[in-house]
Amino acid sequence: MAPGCLSGARNLGAATTPVGTTEVGVSMNTIAFEHGREKAYLPNPELHFRKGAGEGWDWGGRLTLLGLELGTRHRILESPSWTLSFAPSAGLWYVPVTNNYTEPVNLRLGAQALLDWRVSRRWTLTGGASLTGAFAGPLTALQGRFNGSHLLAAPGASLGIAYRLKPNLEVRAEGGFEIPMELSGGRRPMAGHAGLTLRWWRDDARRR
Repeated sequence: MAPGCLSGARNLGAATTPVGTTEVGVSMNTIAFEHGREKAYLPNPELHFRKGAGEGWDWGGRLTLLGLELGTRHRILESPSWTLSFAPSAGLWYVPVTNNYTEPVNLRLGAQALLDWRVSRRWTLTGGASLTGAFAGPLTALQGRFNGSHLLAAPGASLGIAYRLKPNLEVRAEGGFEIPMELSGGRRPMAGHAGLTLRWWRDDARRR
């Protein structure tokens, strides 16, 4: 996996969360990575939240057992059937369990382009293309000692399908991959993810 085998799953569609609405979700992903000379698979539960911040954009993040990512999502184009958005993000993670290298400390900055195709009132297909830059280092990096650290770039892609169970409830399946490359030269094994997300929305005005 890209540094430290952090899940590349975003589990997002292109449609932004409306102003005055809070979105909450839970995901169970499986991440595939290289462990030694063999492929390994690990379940990775996540919590998601997003909040509508303005016309055409929102902010939010995802929380895992060992890390946090925050970001925004900005609608670029929209039609009755299509939505195109851009979602930059930043995350800090400690991921020693799946690390095939000695780099449990991970800092990632990246962005994802998302394209929704609304097949019907209930079904939506989402394609994503991402590019992530990462710093991956040993625990000594927290003390300012960076021997054994690396800078990486990881292009990736994803495909998801969402089904609207109710107007405020959605289930989404997503799969994707990343190809991590060290900026100093060399390519690491490709990694992938697949998972399910249950997401619901609530009007903030109802809480008052």
